[in-house]
Amino acid sequence: MAGVGASLELCGIERLNLLLDRLGGIDPQQVLSVLGNLVEKQTVDRFIDEKESPDGEAWPEWSQGYAKSRHRHQDLLQSSGDLIDSIQSVFGFGRTDIGTHLMYAARHQFGDTKRGIPQREFLGISADNLV
Repeated sequence: MAGVGASLELCGIERLNLLLDRLGGIDPQQVLSVLGNLVEKQTVDRFIDEKESPDGEAWPEWSQGYAKSRHRHQDLLQSSGDLIDSIQSVFGFGRTDIGTHLMYAARHQFGDTKRGIPQREFLGISADNLV
C-alpha cells in the first residue's frame, strides 16, 4: 500500500485562468505554490483542530480497546506525529500535489475493514477551504 495524495491543477478552473490572464505578469507556478501551501496548512489544521473530513464529517473515535492503549498526549491520527509531519505539497508542471509518502496513510484516508480501521479522511478541500 502506498502513501496518499491529492492534486490541484490550474487547467479547468476557468475563473482562475481568466483572472491570471487579466493580471498578466503572475506566474501560474507561483499561484500553484501558494495554493499548495494553503491546502497543506488546511490539512494540518484538520488534524490539530477540526478532527473531521473535508466534507465536515467528524472522524470516528478510537475503539474502547484501542483508546486504552493510548497515552495522554496522543490524539486521533497523531500518535507519534509522523503522519502530520509528513504532509507536504510539491508543485511543478502545472500542478500541485498534496499528500504523504507514509504507507499507512491510505488506511486512514480510505479506511481498512480488514484491520478494523474506520475511514478518517484528512486529504481534500472542503467548501469552507474554498471561501
